[in-house]
Amino acid sequence: MSNYQSGRVGIFTALAVAAFFVAIPTSMWLARPPSDVTQAERLGAEIGCTCGTCPHRPIATCGCGFADTMLGRLDTEVAAGRTDDEIMAIFAADYGNSTKIKPGGTGFDLMVWAAPMVLLMVGAVAMGAVISNWRAQSDSGLEKTLIDEQRAMDPEASPSPSSTDPSRYREIVEGELDSFVNEMKHKTE
Repeated sequence: MSNYQSGRVGIFTALAVAAFFVAIPTSMWLARPPSDVTQAERLGAEIGCTCGTCPHRPIATCGCGFADTMLGRLDTEVAAGRTDDEIMAIFAADYGNSTKIKPGGTGFDLMVWAAPMVLLMVGAVAMGAVISNWRAQSDSGLEKTLIDEQRAMDPEASPSPSSTDPSRYREIVEGELDSFVNEMKHKTE
């Protein structure tokens, strides 16, 4: 791989890593709820219905009876003065961790949501490196193949493709074309 190509891969890698570290905090900042939303409304949008019939909608927008029961429980916990974390822990204990619609911002939850992005970036960088390596190999291999073919056709020819006369190639191609046409004529007769 040339210095230019390895430099491009390095720049691409640095940009991808920088984009990742900017995207995570930005998405968490954008996902925060507006300040004028009540605690019950905010938590109702973060707790998913676990009835099993609806597609895990937030209990604030789900219309099934089970979501209504969960909303009643949420209102009771909010009225009791519990914090968001306490209420989420109560719902996770009673209904399971699947009640969380949004991932937590720490530990395993963050890893589960960030790992696919990281793996996609690593895969893109690896694919870019492999493709640029293939290009470098195929370019040098093509030049070597052309020189080998030229030597096979005319051992006295110059090994350098830049020093050969273009009319020489024309003669070779015309000779091969004539032999191909003659061969086809003999096969059809």
